Amino acid sequence: MEEVYFGSSVCLQWILGGCGFYAGGLLVSRIYSYLTSMLHEYSIPDIFPMLSLEASYYIYSFRKIDISCLVWPHKCDFYSIIWFTEGYGFNVIDFTEYAIIPNRLFLISPEQIHNWFYESDAGGYMLVFDKVVAAQLGIDFISPYADIAADRVPLLKSVVENAMNKKTEANIEIDLLYFYSLVADEMVDENFDPGGMNTLFREFKELILTNDQKIQSMDQYADSLHVSLASLNGICQSFAGSSAKQFLLDIKIVEAKRLLIYSRLNVSAIAYRLGFEDASYFARIFKKKTTLSPSVFLGKYRK
Repeated sequence: MEEVYFGSSVCLQWILGGCGFYAGGLLVSRIYSYLTSMLHEYSIPDIFPMLSLEASYYIYSFRKIDISCLVWPHKCDFYSIIWFTEGYGFNVIDFTEYAIIPNRLFLISPEQIHNWFYESDAGGYMLVFDKVVAAQLGIDFISPYADIAADRVPLLKSVVENAMNKKTEANIEIDLLYFYSLVADEMVDENFDPGGMNTLFREFKELILTNDQKIQSMDQYADSLHVSLASLNGICQSFAGSSAKQFLLDIKIVEAKRLLIYSRLNVSAIAYRLGFEDASYFARIFKKKTTLSPSVFLGKYRK
């Protein structure tokens, strides 16, 4: 399948350079926001109408999906991992052009402008998942692409094919996390961070996961990151689909599940370790997020 190539890097150069003025970081950010607001945005069900409206992730072979009806260029409200196993072409992500070559894997975050051109015989796999899944699994793209070593290809293909053949979504989620862990070390860091938002998001996550730090107010977290609370909420909304406070609680609850299953700590000790001064408050939040109390969850899953 061939798509119209969008020369967005040329477009941006014309806007910034052709008009005869110097474009500072603030101007680039404003132009980026303006262009992004003009583009069509797709959700997972938009692209895969056979899925339910609540679908939060999907894994498929993109040779089998007809995407010719999509408006190009466009942006999406979900994360995409696109692995070309064969074929050549060009992929444009946020005004930067990258070559499509066999066993190159592209990582596209929500809101990023995207378009490509590739040969009709190109093929591969795409893994898509929403912001909530990314936050819960701790997936954070720090690079636009990764080149897969030949000796890793069979294992990665096996993980993807197994996931595609499964019907239980929980198992697919495990496969998604395993696949990402296998390719994370191959990522190429090219300072791929429009506006520095990705960096701030990672720094906020690191503050949350610091074991010896009590849960602070959102204003204190914002002050530590040298941003306003409104900016912090905006960043979390872009990357995690929730406010800063809800993202913090989601991260804490995921960690609580791990400790409940794999440690020998009791509920009160886990609450204290995760920064909750009040174990009863922790229990209420845990039940609200999971529908189970910590003690019921512990009894159900701890072996």
